Amino acid sequence: MRIILILILFTILSCSDNKTDFEKHNELDQKAMVQFKDKEFEKALLNFEKAIDLKPTQDVSIYFYATASALNAKKNDKAKELLIASIHNTNTSKEYFLNFPEFDKFREEKLFSEIENDYEKHISEFYNKLEYPEIYREVDSLMEIDQEYRTNGSEWNEISRIDSLNINRLIEITKEYGWQKKGWLVLWHQRGTYGQDNYVWNFFKPYIDEQIKNDKINKDFWVMFEEERSIVKKKEQIYGMYWSQYDEYPIIDIENVDKRRAKFDVPPLWYMEKVYGIKLPAEYKKL
Repeated sequence: MRIILILILFTILSCSDNKTDFEKHNELDQKAMVQFKDKEFEKALLNFEKAIDLKPTQDVSIYFYATASALNAKKNDKAKELLIASIHNTNTSKEYFLNFPEFDKFREEKLFSEIENDYEKHISEFYNKLEYPEIYREVDSLMEIDQEYRTNGSEWNEISRIDSLNINRLIEITKEYGWQKKGWLVLWHQRGTYGQDNYVWNFFKPYIDEQIKNDKINKDFWVMFEEERSIVKKKEQIYGMYWSQYDEYPIIDIENVDKRRAKFDVPPLWYMEKVYGIKLPAEYKKL
Protein backbone atom coordinates (compact mmCIF):
# COMPACT_ATOMS: atom_id res chain seq x y z
CA MET A 1 0.00 0.00 0.00
CA ARG A 2 2.79 2.44 0.92
CA ILE A 3 4.59 1.70 -2.38
CA ILE A 4 1.39 2.53 -4.27
CA LEU A 5 1.08 5.78 -2.34
CA ILE A 6 4.67 6.71 -3.18
CA LEU A 7 4.03 6.03 -6.87
CA ILE A 8 0.89 8.15 -6.73
CA LEU A 9 2.86 10.95 -5.05
CA PHE A 10 5.50 10.91 -7.78
CA THR A 11 2.81 10.90 -10.48
CA ILE A 12 1.24 13.97 -8.91
CA LEU A 13 4.64 15.63 -8.63
CA SER A 14 5.22 15.24 -12.35
CA CYS A 15 2.04 17.20 -13.18
CA SER A 16 3.24 20.56 -11.92
CA ASP A 17 3.10 22.89 -14.93
CA ASN A 18 0.49 25.11 -13.27
CA LYS A 19 2.08 25.05 -9.84
CA THR A 20 3.59 28.05 -8.10
CA ASP A 21 7.33 28.06 -7.46
CA PHE A 22 6.71 27.24 -3.80
CA GLU A 23 4.53 24.28 -4.75
CA LYS A 24 7.13 23.00 -7.19
CA HIS A 25 9.85 23.52 -4.59
CA ASN A 26 7.93 21.59 -1.93
CA GLU A 27 7.13 18.73 -4.29
CA LEU A 28 10.73 18.37 -5.44
CA ASP A 29 11.99 18.55 -1.87
CA GLN A 30 9.60 15.81 -0.73
CA LYS A 31 10.44 13.60 -3.70
CA ALA A 32 14.16 14.07 -3.05
CA MET A 33 13.82 13.20 0.64
CA VAL A 34 12.14 9.89 -0.22
CA GLN A 35 14.93 9.17 -2.71
CA PHE A 36 17.54 10.08 -0.11
CA LYS A 37 16.02 7.64 2.38
CA ASP A 38 16.00 4.98 -0.33
CA LYS A 39 19.72 5.71 -0.92
CA GLU A 40 19.09 6.90 -4.47
CA PHE A 41 21.59 9.68 -3.92
CA GLU A 42 22.12 10.79 -7.52
CA LYS A 43 18.39 11.21 -8.08
CA ALA A 44 17.95 12.91 -4.72
CA LEU A 45 20.74 15.37 -5.48
CA LEU A 46 19.19 16.29 -8.81
CA ASN A 47 15.79 17.03 -7.27
CA PHE A 48 17.22 18.86 -4.27
CA GLU A 49 19.12 21.15 -6.63
CA LYS A 50 16.02 21.80 -8.72
CA ALA A 51 14.14 22.76 -5.54
CA ILE A 52 16.97 25.01 -4.38
CA ASP A 53 17.02 26.80 -7.73
CA LEU A 54 13.34 27.70 -7.26
CA LYS A 55 13.68 29.07 -3.71
CA PRO A 56 17.40 29.49 -2.90
CA THR A 57 16.88 31.36 0.38
CA GLN A 58 14.02 29.29 1.77
CA ASP A 59 15.56 26.61 3.97
CA VAL A 60 18.96 25.42 5.16
CA SER A 61 17.98 21.77 5.64
CA ILE A 62 17.44 21.21 1.92
CA TYR A 63 21.01 22.37 1.29
CA PHE A 64 22.33 19.98 3.92
CA TYR A 65 20.45 16.97 2.58
CA ALA A 66 21.59 17.91 -0.92
CA THR A 67 25.14 18.06 0.43
CA ALA A 68 24.76 14.66 2.09
CA SER A 69 23.45 13.28 -1.21
CA ALA A 70 26.50 14.66 -3.02
CA LEU A 71 28.87 13.21 -0.42
CA ASN A 72 27.27 9.79 -0.68
CA ALA A 73 27.51 10.04 -4.46
CA LYS A 74 31.23 10.86 -4.06
CA LYS A 75 30.79 14.35 -5.50
CA ASN A 76 32.81 16.30 -2.97
CA ASP A 77 33.23 19.41 -5.10
CA LYS A 78 29.45 19.66 -5.45
CA ALA A 79 29.06 19.06 -1.71
CA LYS A 80 31.42 21.93 -0.92
CA GLU A 81 29.60 24.20 -3.37
CA LEU A 82 26.26 23.42 -1.73
CA LEU A 83 27.56 23.96 1.79
CA ILE A 84 29.00 27.34 0.93
CA ALA A 85 25.78 28.31 -0.87
CA SER A 86 23.79 27.34 2.23
CA ILE A 87 25.74 29.86 4.31
CA HIS A 88 25.64 32.60 1.68
CA ASN A 89 21.88 32.20 1.12
CA THR A 90 20.42 31.15 4.50
CA ASN A 91 22.94 32.21 7.17
CA THR A 92 23.39 28.61 8.28
CA SER A 93 24.39 28.47 11.92
CA LYS A 94 27.84 27.07 12.60
CA GLU A 95 26.42 24.84 15.32
CA TYR A 96 24.05 23.20 12.83
CA PHE A 97 26.92 22.78 10.36
CA LEU A 98 29.05 21.10 13.01
CA ASN A 99 26.31 18.77 14.27
CA PHE A 100 24.22 17.73 11.26
CA PRO A 101 24.16 13.92 11.68
CA GLU A 102 24.20 13.02 7.97
CA PHE A 103 27.67 14.60 7.75
CA ASP A 104 29.19 12.54 10.57
CA LYS A 105 30.78 9.81 8.46
CA PHE A 106 32.31 12.44 6.16
CA ARG A 107 33.75 14.81 8.78
CA GLU A 108 37.32 13.88 7.89
CA GLU A 109 36.90 15.17 4.35
CA LYS A 110 39.01 18.27 3.78
CA LEU A 111 36.07 20.39 2.68
CA PHE A 112 34.68 20.46 6.24
CA SER A 113 37.81 21.93 7.80
CA GLU A 114 38.17 24.38 4.92
CA ILE A 115 34.64 25.68 5.33
CA GLU A 116 34.90 25.79 9.12
CA ASN A 117 38.08 27.86 8.90
CA ASP A 118 36.40 30.35 6.55
CA TYR A 119 33.00 30.33 8.24
CA GLU A 120 32.96 33.97 9.31
CA LYS A 121 33.94 35.06 5.82
CA HIS A 122 31.02 33.10 4.39
CA ILE A 123 28.64 34.61 6.96
CA SER A 124 29.82 38.06 5.91
CA GLU A 125 28.86 37.21 2.35
CA PHE A 126 25.31 36.49 3.55
CA TYR A 127 25.04 39.93 5.15
CA ASN A 128 26.58 41.61 2.11
CA LYS A 129 23.74 40.24 -0.02
CA LEU A 130 20.96 41.58 2.23
CA GLU A 131 19.10 44.70 1.18
CA TYR A 132 18.58 45.74 4.82
CA PRO A 133 21.16 43.95 6.98
CA GLU A 134 20.46 46.24 9.93
CA ILE A 135 16.80 45.13 9.93
CA TYR A 136 17.80 41.47 9.77
CA ARG A 137 20.02 42.02 12.82
CA GLU A 138 17.28 43.87 14.65
CA VAL A 139 14.82 41.02 14.15
CA ASP A 140 17.54 38.70 15.40
CA SER A 141 17.80 40.84 18.52
CA LEU A 142 14.02 40.66 19.04
CA MET A 143 14.31 36.88 19.04
CA GLU A 144 17.21 36.99 21.49
CA ILE A 145 15.26 39.20 23.88
CA ASP A 146 12.24 36.92 23.49
CA GLN A 147 14.25 33.86 24.50
CA GLU A 148 16.19 35.62 27.25
CA TYR A 149 13.04 36.51 29.15
CA ARG A 150 11.62 33.03 28.68
CA THR A 151 14.70 31.30 30.07
CA ASN A 152 15.81 33.58 32.91
CA GLY A 153 12.88 32.98 35.26
CA SER A 154 11.04 36.20 34.46
CA GLU A 155 7.48 36.67 35.70
CA TRP A 156 4.75 36.10 33.14
CA ASN A 157 3.65 39.75 33.17
CA GLU A 158 7.21 40.78 32.25
CA ILE A 159 7.31 38.23 29.42
CA SER A 160 3.96 39.57 28.23
CA ARG A 161 5.33 43.12 28.26
CA ILE A 162 8.33 42.08 26.14
CA ASP A 163 6.07 40.18 23.74
CA SER A 164 3.97 43.31 23.30
CA LEU A 165 7.01 45.50 22.61
CA ASN A 166 8.41 42.93 20.17
CA ILE A 167 5.21 42.47 18.19
CA ASN A 168 4.68 46.23 17.92
CA ARG A 169 8.17 46.63 16.53
CA LEU A 170 7.69 43.67 14.17
CA ILE A 171 4.56 45.32 12.77
CA GLU A 172 6.51 48.53 12.17
CA ILE A 173 9.34 46.64 10.48
CA THR A 174 6.96 44.61 8.31
CA LYS A 175 5.09 47.72 7.17
CA GLU A 176 8.33 49.40 6.07
CA TYR A 177 10.58 46.51 4.99
CA GLY A 178 8.29 43.57 4.37
CA TRP A 179 8.01 40.26 6.19
CA GLN A 180 11.17 39.05 7.91
CA LYS A 181 11.27 35.26 8.08
CA LYS A 182 12.90 35.23 11.51
CA GLY A 183 9.96 37.20 12.84
CA TRP A 184 7.93 33.98 12.92
CA LEU A 185 8.87 33.27 16.54
CA VAL A 186 7.75 36.72 17.67
CA LEU A 187 4.42 36.20 15.91
CA TRP A 188 4.14 32.64 17.28
CA HIS A 189 4.15 34.02 20.80
CA GLN A 190 0.89 35.81 19.94
CA ARG A 191 -0.78 32.48 19.08
CA GLY A 192 -2.98 32.60 22.17
CA THR A 193 -5.12 35.24 20.46
CA TYR A 194 -4.84 33.82 16.93
CA GLY A 195 -8.02 34.50 14.96
CA GLN A 196 -9.26 37.19 17.31
CA ASP A 197 -10.23 40.71 16.31
CA ASN A 198 -7.19 42.64 17.53
CA TYR A 199 -4.51 44.85 16.04
CA VAL A 200 -1.96 42.02 15.71
CA TRP A 201 -4.10 39.70 13.62
CA ASN A 202 -5.95 42.48 11.83
CA PHE A 203 -2.56 43.41 10.41
CA PHE A 204 -0.73 40.11 10.03
CA LYS A 205 -3.52 37.80 8.82
CA PRO A 206 -4.39 39.72 5.63
CA TYR A 207 -0.74 40.68 5.10
CA ILE A 208 0.56 37.11 5.27
CA ASP A 209 -2.40 35.82 3.24
CA GLU A 210 -1.51 38.24 0.47
CA GLN A 211 2.13 37.15 0.58
CA ILE A 212 1.04 33.52 0.29
CA LYS A 213 -1.19 34.40 -2.64
CA ASN A 214 1.77 36.08 -4.36
CA ASP A 215 4.06 33.05 -3.72
CA LYS A 216 6.29 35.03 -1.34
CA ILE A 217 5.51 32.89 1.71
CA ASN A 218 4.84 29.16 1.87
CA LYS A 219 1.17 28.30 2.17
CA ASP A 220 1.76 26.13 5.24
CA PHE A 221 2.41 29.29 7.29
CA TRP A 222 -0.80 29.14 9.32
CA VAL A 223 -0.93 25.36 9.81
CA MET A 224 0.76 25.37 13.22
CA PHE A 225 -1.37 28.29 14.39
CA GLU A 226 -4.55 26.44 13.37
CA GLU A 227 -3.29 23.25 15.00
CA GLU A 228 -2.43 25.00 18.25
CA ARG A 229 -5.84 26.67 18.43
CA SER A 230 -7.57 23.32 17.87
CA ILE A 231 -5.54 21.66 20.61
CA VAL A 232 -6.26 24.43 23.11
CA LYS A 233 -9.97 24.67 22.33
CA LYS A 234 -10.91 21.10 21.41
CA LYS A 235 -8.02 18.90 22.61
CA GLU A 236 -7.68 17.44 19.12
CA GLN A 237 -5.43 17.85 16.10
CA ILE A 238 -6.46 18.81 12.58
CA TYR A 239 -3.21 18.06 10.75
CA GLY A 240 -1.26 15.77 13.07
CA MET A 241 1.61 18.22 13.54
CA TYR A 242 2.29 17.23 17.16
CA TRP A 243 3.84 13.85 16.44
CA SER A 244 4.49 12.75 20.01
CA GLN A 245 1.04 13.64 21.33
CA TYR A 246 -1.34 11.60 19.19
CA ASP A 247 -2.74 9.81 22.25
CA GLU A 248 -3.30 13.01 24.20
CA TYR A 249 -4.53 15.00 21.20
CA PRO A 250 -6.00 12.61 18.61
CA ILE A 251 -6.39 13.57 14.96
CA ILE A 252 -9.96 14.32 13.92
CA ASP A 253 -11.33 12.61 10.81
CA ILE A 254 -8.02 10.79 10.46
CA GLU A 255 -8.93 9.08 7.19
CA ASN A 256 -8.76 12.51 5.52
CA VAL A 257 -5.76 13.95 7.38
CA ASP A 258 -3.39 13.59 4.42
CA LYS A 259 -5.85 15.45 2.19
CA ARG A 260 -5.94 18.32 4.67
CA ARG A 261 -2.15 18.34 4.89
CA ALA A 262 -1.77 18.26 1.09
CA LYS A 263 -3.93 21.38 0.78
CA PHE A 264 -1.08 23.30 2.42
CA ASP A 265 1.83 21.34 0.90
CA VAL A 266 2.44 19.52 4.17
CA PRO A 267 3.61 15.97 3.33
CA PRO A 268 1.44 12.97 4.30
CA LEU A 269 1.94 11.17 7.59
CA TRP A 270 3.37 8.05 5.90
CA TYR A 271 6.09 10.32 4.49
CA MET A 272 6.88 11.60 7.98
CA GLU A 273 7.28 8.00 9.15
CA LYS A 274 9.53 7.06 6.22
CA VAL A 275 11.70 10.18 6.31
CA TYR A 276 11.77 11.14 9.99
CA GLY A 277 10.76 7.92 11.71
CA ILE A 278 7.74 9.29 13.55
CA LYS A 279 5.42 6.84 15.23
CA LEU A 280 2.12 6.86 13.36
CA PRO A 281 -1.25 6.83 15.14
CA ALA A 282 -2.66 3.30 15.30
CA GLU A 283 -5.83 4.44 13.51
CA TYR A 284 -3.79 5.78 10.59
CA LYS A 285 -1.79 2.58 10.14
CA LYS A 286 -5.04 0.65 9.71
CA LEU A 287 -6.04 2.74 6.68
